[in-house]
Amino acid sequence: MSGGVVMVCDVDLGVPDATRTHTVEVARGFAGEGLDVDLVARGPDPGLSGVRYTEGAASDAGRRERLTGVNGAAISRLRERRGEATRCYVRHEWAQLPVLTAARTLGYRVVTQVDDVAYGRGYRGEISPAADYPRRGATVAMGRLAHGVVAVTAEIKGLLVDDFRVPADKVAVLPNGVDVERFRPLDRGEAQAVVGLSADHDHAVFTGRFAEWVDFDTILEGFAAAARDRPRARLVLVGDGAERDLVSGLVSRLGVEERVIRPGFVADPDRVVAYVGAAVVGLSANRPSLRARIGVSPVKLAEYLAAGRAVVATDIPGVRETVEASGAGIVTPVDVAAFGAALGELLDDPARADALGAAGRRAAVERLSWPSVVRRTLPLFRD
Repeated sequence: MSGGVVMVCDVDLGVPDATRTHTVEVARGFAGEGLDVDLVARGPDPGLSGVRYTEGAASDAGRRERLTGVNGAAISRLRERRGEATRCYVRHEWAQLPVLTAARTLGYRVVTQVDDVAYGRGYRGEISPAADYPRRGATVAMGRLAHGVVAVTAEIKGLLVDDFRVPADKVAVLPNGVDVERFRPLDRGEAQAVVGLSADHDHAVFTGRFAEWVDFDTILEGFAAAARDRPRARLVLVGDGAERDLVSGLVSRLGVEERVIRPGFVADPDRVVAYVGAAVVGLSANRPSLRARIGVSPVKLAEYLAAGRAVVATDIPGVRETVEASGAGIVTPVDVAAFGAALGELLDDPARADALGAAGRRAAVERLSWPSVVRRTLPLFRD
């Protein structure tokens, strides 16, 4: 494919979270499709082959500096690249409306990617009308300016269409993807040796941020219930974040200190792969009160599937569809007893767990690899 694309993402590339992963992998994917890529974001240069990076603001920039820096750098790149690049990809943020307007004025084909709608009707977070209504207006304008929109869940598409009048035929539901070369099935024993886990134990694993939307109550209480009659059971929590004190309190209250392994934040992605490979089951649980409205498309879920590990997950839009469509595991109600029972079933039958994991791996390769996500994004530019 010829031509170029200017990507604008108000994302801190110095923070190894899901937003960074999405930004970097989409940029890499565009380059892999033969496009000449310019990326405007915040923080350090990710050093991607075939991608020119412009730092719009530093990692520690304040809100005003971010707005002026990212918008200013992006509009400059759009002017400089006009004629050579014909596409503009913007991670949706209400404050990037100047970028969308400039891109359309300069004749670019525009695609926006939306992974949250933290405002508008039905939003339960704390937001004042003075902040809420500009965001609503910017989203309506985005729907008119963009040629195509990527929504990472069906629920987000529904909100964009029903509440913000974005034409349905502009919006494609494309979940977060995964690097299927890095996250791949490993021999469990070898992976256990790499990360120092005992082969005498059966491990369940959670990876990711310790964020407020993660339902650690169900994860830890469900594990405690499953572990009660299974002395080999161990839970590995790979990550860190704002909810670490909640996690510590739950572990102590449930009396599972000797059964829960907490490596903390792991910067080396290959070591994260090994932790997942060392497990029998990967766990996912989200608080419906914080996530049901927009659904979820967890990067960790795609990584479990790509690594060939069975999944036990609570029933929330986005997760349910992914797990059921892939055949990769068990979806339970948001209920401790049900979650614990499902986890216990798979810990008792690793062969069944591995068969489910193999189905997940096939689905990840076919539908969730980042190159496949990018290839399904390209038609939205409607060249």
